[in-house]
Amino acid sequence: MSENKAVSPVAKWVNRAAPVVIILSLIVIARLLPIGAAIKLVQVHIAQWGIVGIIAFGLLYVAATVLLIPGSALTALAGVLFGIWRGTLIVSISATVGASAAFLLGRYIFRRSIERRLSAKPRFAAIDQAVSARGWVIVALLRLSPIVPFNLSNYFFGLTGIGFWRYVLASWCCMLPGTLLYVYLGYTASLATGAGAGGGVLHWVLLGGGLVIVLWVSLYTARLARKALASVPNTGVSAVKTDESKSDQMGSGWSVRTTVLGLLAILSVSLAACSWLNRSALAGLFGPPPVKLVNKFKSNPKGPQFDNSLFTRVLATYVHRGGWVDYAGLAAHPQNLDAYIAELAKAPFGKLGRNNKLALLINAYNAFTLRLILNHYPGIGSIRDIPSARRWTWVHWNIGGKLYSLDQIELMLRSDFADPRIHFAINCASIGCPELGRRAYEPTTVNAQLQQQAIRINNNPRWVHFSKSGRTLDLTQIYSWYSGDFRQAAGSVLKFIARFNKKVAAELAQGQTPNISYLPYSWRLDSVANRPITKGS
Repeated sequence: MSENKAVSPVAKWVNRAAPVVIILSLIVIARLLPIGAAIKLVQVHIAQWGIVGIIAFGLLYVAATVLLIPGSALTALAGVLFGIWRGTLIVSISATVGASAAFLLGRYIFRRSIERRLSAKPRFAAIDQAVSARGWVIVALLRLSPIVPFNLSNYFFGLTGIGFWRYVLASWCCMLPGTLLYVYLGYTASLATGAGAGGGVLHWVLLGGGLVIVLWVSLYTARLARKALASVPNTGVSAVKTDESKSDQMGSGWSVRTTVLGLLAILSVSLAACSWLNRSALAGLFGPPPVKLVNKFKSNPKGPQFDNSLFTRVLATYVHRGGWVDYAGLAAHPQNLDAYIAELAKAPFGKLGRNNKLALLINAYNAFTLRLILNHYPGIGSIRDIPSARRWTWVHWNIGGKLYSLDQIELMLRSDFADPRIHFAINCASIGCPELGRRAYEPTTVNAQLQQQAIRINNNPRWVHFSKSGRTLDLTQIYSWYSGDFRQAAGSVLKFIARFNKKVAAELAQGQTPNISYLPYSWRLDSVANRPITKGS
């Protein structure tokens, strides 16, 4: 064997610095990407699917195990999607089913090909001898200290003489510590990105303490298992360790490992730089972009006033109780709506005071949305049936001589008035959206109107209600999409809701923090034709 070559100073520097660079770059990317919004989006869909979503995830996990795809990322994802205990249960069952399926495939279907693949690996030959002698004990120790790849070992155990049910029981019990660790890590990561409801300082102290305990138990049991394996004859663990240490020391001054680390460091820095340069676009990738709430405008009582009475006439005529809109009637008589939209184009927006601007923008958003639906009615059943280029991003609507999109108007309302109650006032022509009022917002009464609307929405089971058990608060997805706005205004989503819902306020006053779940969001038109039939209606 040739003499080992000394590692060059540059290689040493790369080996030490590259992991740090990669980790820091990933942290930057994680901060810039709307990971929390993406997680919430997936959580909402999983929640809507119910048991079907759980089964689909389980089948995906089983398939990944059988197809030799590493399952650590999926295990962590279970913590994100389902929480610690439910996620651990789902992964534990799925991993055991997948491992059992691979075991049976290895024993009865792929025996010859697997034997050829493993025949050249002395590690597997040594373990095979140990399994034959000690059976489920060796399987249990290998599960606790995976010196062979988990997915491949499932097929390998099928070639040994161990009984199926002993293998299943040993695998299930001894995979639990690792499963709990990765699920715990995923759950903690989801809270750190803002995807979970979170809690106070005590919550984070307990969560961090639990994570440390789980990590310590997992590492400690793995260490004990490896020592136990090393003491068992014919497992080959000592030889494996020696070979690995030699492998680490061998090679030229610039190894393959150094090259890979260097390339990964360059790639991660490049991705972090691209994320930084495109941070504005990325912010809205999985939902509305985050904003900083600022009360930008001042009152101007001596300035011009804008008349919204035409829009009140439209709403009073074509909006029924509960916010259901008579689109057919409005389509037949759109004159007042179009006249109001024409007045918006001539509005002296720049000279208006704060409340005049606020009332005008809310009314404008709702009027433009009604006109948008009429442009395509009756050929649509949802605002989403309208081509995206002609929907929320369509720069078409005239306010004071300047064209805006609906998204731009919403962004102004969110960022320039520091009042998240506007989310209950603007309407997207959908059943899931807060109901459209029957009169326009006026500058003299806009604050009282917003307060009444917020109370109405936050006490209506269509948008906010406790589950039958009373432990979970089911919310409109508006609280998920715009959670940053509500946190800025009140400190948390729950504290914001408590301003309008007495039951939530009482729960928080007693130190109780209900779990949060998000209701399915219906994008069907909020038309009178879609209004549910109830007694007395």
